[in-house]
Amino acid sequence: MEKFFEMEYRGLNILDEISVVELAINLELQTIHVLDQHQVVEPECDFSTKKFRESEGFINMTKVLYDKYFLRKNMDEDLGNWVKRMKWIFYGSKQWIFQMENGNVKEVIKKTEIDHQGVNDHDFYRKYIERIL
Repeated sequence: MEKFFEMEYRGLNILDEISVVELAINLELQTIHVLDQHQVVEPECDFSTKKFRESEGFINMTKVLYDKYFLRKNMDEDLGNWVKRMKWIFYGSKQWIFQMENGNVKEVIKKTEIDHQGVNDHDFYRKYIERIL
């Protein structure tokens, strides 16, 4: 059984309202699952490159998380390296589930294409999958 720390982050959404982002953190797999249904930290589209990138809300959230001792104890790395080392999976308001590794954001699967059998083929957090379907 995998161990997850669950926590909440409060930030401003695209309407400048305070909204909650839920996080499930698996330190063993160095994965952070992000449930963001109010567009606080979701990746945003860069229309000039036609790729997704980190949002300002995400950068602000990572600064807060980086300061949490239990997430980076016994590590001497800066914020940028810590963010790149972690695997981030975003479940949110958009049609796709996104994943970010090594600073690259990619679309993993459309929500409409998820079946419960396929959940086991990915490193998804089942609790968040059930919430977005």
